[in-house]
Amino acid sequence: MAEANGMKNLKSRKLYLQVYDEIKSYIEKNHLMPGDKLPSEMKMCEMLGVSRNVLREAIKSLEITGTVCSTPGVGIVIQEFNTDFFLSNLIYSISDEDQLHKEIEELRRVLELGFAKDAYESITPESLESLTKEAKTMESLFVQIKQSRSSVYGARFAEADASFHKILFQAVDNHLLKSIIEFFWACDRYYKVKTTHSNMELTVEKHLRICNAIKARDYQKYYDAMQFHFNVGYFKR
Repeated sequence: MAEANGMKNLKSRKLYLQVYDEIKSYIEKNHLMPGDKLPSEMKMCEMLGVSRNVLREAIKSLEITGTVCSTPGVGIVIQEFNTDFFLSNLIYSISDEDQLHKEIEELRRVLELGFAKDAYESITPESLESLTKEAKTMESLFVQIKQSRSSVYGARFAEADASFHKILFQAVDNHLLKSIIEFFWACDRYYKVKTTHSNMELTVEKHLRICNAIKARDYQKYYDAMQFHFNVGYFKR
């Protein structure tokens, strides 16, 4: 039951989550670094006053977030923070798919428009050629999809779309940005996001607009094309 000040009674919270928080706090207070070990399971059970099953459930949660790695014969070792590992595991922790897609698309819009100038300035003739190739691949696949309605072409269309955006930002000096973009497309693959024929046709047009603006070396036209990409029909799947 909630207290008068709105704080939750900790007794109502699952015990393994309280243990999870205590271990995180222990790591911070003792300034443990990657490669350092936590106390043994037996010792931590004594320190926390919990059963081994509860402790192991908390450790499993810490492993899922990439905080620790538990290895028989070695112990529980603190891990280096890894954005790729964290983001890939985040996919499995979100149950509301519709909300996930909406939030991802909002984040994509903010990030890709925010880094639009960096991407534009880093594009080389070789990367422009690759971008154009992917856009033309989408155009060709769309024609085949209309004719055959094969799911194989749909999957290849999504792959070309993902490849286009990865190429667009590959030369930007920001590893976290590229990890997040990879995460966006991993979500699409994991949840098998479907698009309609009308959206595919619009997607082809959007990517060709971006390529044409880059070829013209017109930044304003390029930025307008990026805005068009995210603002026109973007939330309609």
